[in-house]
Amino acid sequence: MNQVTIQWDAVIALYILFSWCHGGITNINCSGHIWVEPATIFKMGMNISIYCQAAIKNCQPRKLHFYKNGIKERFQITRINKTTARLWYKNFLEPHASMYCTAECPKHFQETLICGKDISSGYPPDIPDEVTCVIYEYSGNMTCTWNAGKLTYIDTKYVVHVKSLETEEEQQYLTSSYINISTDSLQGGKKYLVWVQAANALGMEESKQLQIHLDDIVIPSAAVISRAETINATVPKTIIYWDSQTTIEKVSCEMRYKATTNQTWNFPRSHQKHSNMTHGILG
Repeated sequence: MNQVTIQWDAVIALYILFSWCHGGITNINCSGHIWVEPATIFKMGMNISIYCQAAIKNCQPRKLHFYKNGIKERFQITRINKTTARLWYKNFLEPHASMYCTAECPKHFQETLICGKDISSGYPPDIPDEVTCVIYEYSGNMTCTWNAGKLTYIDTKYVVHVKSLETEEEQQYLTSSYINISTDSLQGGKKYLVWVQAANALGMEESKQLQIHLDDIVIPSAAVISRAETINATVPKTIIYWDSQTTIEKVSCEMRYKATTNQTWNFPRSHQKHSNMTHGILG
C-alpha cells in the first residue's frame, strides 16, 4: 500500500509540473476551492492557514490531503467539516511555494485533485535612501540610483518622480531598480526635484526629495592615457601623458598610481596641463 501511495504522489506531482509549464498552478482545473488566510501574499514569518474545500460530484471525501511543492504534508492538518480541511503553518519563511490539495473519494483508487494556489511571503519595502542622479558626459541620459534597503522577496516596483522647479511639470518613471532618463525628455529647465516611491503588495514608502541642477551633476568623460616616459636621472622619473576627452571647462585631472604588488594608491608630486594634453610626474 505504501508503494501505491508513493507512486500516486509522483503522479500528482507530475500533473502539477505539467500545469506549471502551461501557465502556473492557478490555471489547473479545480474541483473545489483553496484559499489562504490572511492572504496569498503575506509578511514573512507569519502564521498562515490554508483551507481546502472539495466540490466533487458524487464524492464525500474520506480524507483531504495538502501538498507543498509536490510533497505531501503530514502534520498540522485539521478537518473542519465533511468537505473542508485546514493546513496550518507557524512562522512561514519560504519566499514562494505552490500549494494544492486532493481528496480521497470512496470507490476511487486515485486521489482527486481539488485545486491549487501559489503563495508568497516577503517584506514591505524600506524607505528608498541615498537617492543619487548623475549625467555621464556624452551618454545623453540622467542615471538615478538609490539604496533599496533589505530584500523584499516579492515583486517590488519603484516609481521615480522628476518634477521641474521652473514649470512645476512632473514626470514619473516605473522601474525595478535604477533608471536611465533621456536628457532630451527633461524640457522643464535645469532645476528639478527627484524622489523615489517603492511599493509592493505589503506596503509603500517614499524617499526624501533630492534637488538637482542638471549642469552640476555631469561627470566628465575619463581621460585616456596615451604614453609613459621614464627619465633616468639622479632621481628617476616617469612622466605619464594623457588626452582629455571632456568638453567641460575648468576641469582638472587627478592622477594616482600604485605598484602591482601594493594595494595603496599614491598621488604624484606634481602634474601640469598643456592645452588638451596633461601629464603627471611619478618619482
